[in-house]
Amino acid sequence: MHSVCLISDDFLPAATGVGTHVQQIATDLAALGHRVSIITTRRPGEPQEDSWRGVTVHRCFTLKVFGFYQALPSQATIEQILRRHQVDIVHLHYLGILLKRSEATARRMGLPCVYTYHMTADHLSQPALLKPLRPWFRRQIEALCRRMDLVISPSLALAKTVRTGATGAAARYISNPVAFGSSTGVVPAPRPAGFVVLFAGRLNPEKNLPLLLRAFEQLLQTQPDACLWVAGLGDQKPLLESLARSLGIAAKVHFLGFIARDELARHYLACDVFVLPSTVEVQPLVAMEAMHFGRPVILTRAIVSAAELVDDGVNGYTVDPEDAGELATRLRTLAADPALRQRMGEEARRRSSAFEPATVAAALTSAYDDVTGRGAGRG
Repeated sequence: MHSVCLISDDFLPAATGVGTHVQQIATDLAALGHRVSIITTRRPGEPQEDSWRGVTVHRCFTLKVFGFYQALPSQATIEQILRRHQVDIVHLHYLGILLKRSEATARRMGLPCVYTYHMTADHLSQPALLKPLRPWFRRQIEALCRRMDLVISPSLALAKTVRTGATGAAARYISNPVAFGSSTGVVPAPRPAGFVVLFAGRLNPEKNLPLLLRAFEQLLQTQPDACLWVAGLGDQKPLLESLARSLGIAAKVHFLGFIARDELARHYLACDVFVLPSTVEVQPLVAMEAMHFGRPVILTRAIVSAAELVDDGVNGYTVDPEDAGELATRLRTLAADPALRQRMGEEARRRSSAFEPATVAAALTSAYDDVTGRGAGRG
C-alpha cells in the first residue's frame, strides 16, 4: 500500500468536477488501505487540519481569484506535511500555484509525481481577462506533463495526444469514477407530465447554455408540454434568464440553483434526457452520472471524450456545439419515442459500469505501483 498525498485547490465542498473526483478517489483509496492525505484550500471557519472518511485533510492559507479558491502554502509547509505522512507518491490535480509549489517540493524530496489531466488550456482561460493567455496556459500544461512520472487522462483520445503530441509524456487512461451507488431506493423528483430535459453544471460561458435554450425553444413548437431543468449556479444566470424571457420560454425553463448530490440523483431519475452543450470539457462527470441512472445523454462534439461516452443513436447523440437546430432535432426524436429513450437509457446504464469507483481505485493503485517501481511496468 502507498502513502499518497493528493493536491487540489478544489476538494470539500466541491465547486467543480475536479473536487468531486478528488473526494471520490480519496475515499476509495483509503478504503483499500492506502494512507491518504490531501493539501487543499481553507475557507472561512474551516480548521487547518481534520479527518474526513479516513483521509487527513490539510487546509492552507487561501485567496479567491476569478471566483475560485487558490491555496498558497509555503514549500516549507508542504514539505512538513509530506514528511509527516511519509508520502511515497504525490498526485497532482488542480492547476495553480498550489500544484507548482507541491511539485517543486516533491521533486526536491525525490518523490515521484503523477498528474491527472482534468483541464485543458481552454478551461483555464475561460475568464475574458485570461483568454489572451491561452497559448501560455497550453505551454505550461505541456511542460508540466513532460515533467511528470505519469500523466493520467480520463479520455482515451487525450491520453493518446499526450503520448504522441508536444509533450511526449508517459500517459495512461483511467476513467473518472461515478460516485453514486445503486439507484434502488432513490425516489425520482416530482416532475410534470411532459418531456423533461435536464442540464446540471456551472452556469458559465463554456457550458454553452444559450445553445440549449434556443434548441429547447424549437422543441416546444412540437412538444408544448416539455420543460427544461437547469441545475447549478454561475455568473451567466441573469443572462440566461433574460434569454429565456426573450425567447418566450421562461415559463418552461426552471432554474433550480445548486442541488445537493442526493437531490441531483432524484432529478437524474426523473428526467427523460440529459443534455450537456459544453464547448470545453474532458470527461464530464454529470454526463456519466446521468448514464449511471439510465438516461440517454446528448453531448456536443466539442467535448473531448464525447465519442467515447456516446455511441450516436445507441445510448444518446452527439451534436454540433453551434447548431441549435441539430440539438432540437435530437430532442424531438427522443420526445416522440419513449421506447427509444428506454433502450438508450438501458445501454447508457450498461456502459456506466466502466466508471465504478472500485474499478478506478484499482487502476490508480496499479499506476502508483508502476510509478514507484512496485509494479510490472511503467507508462
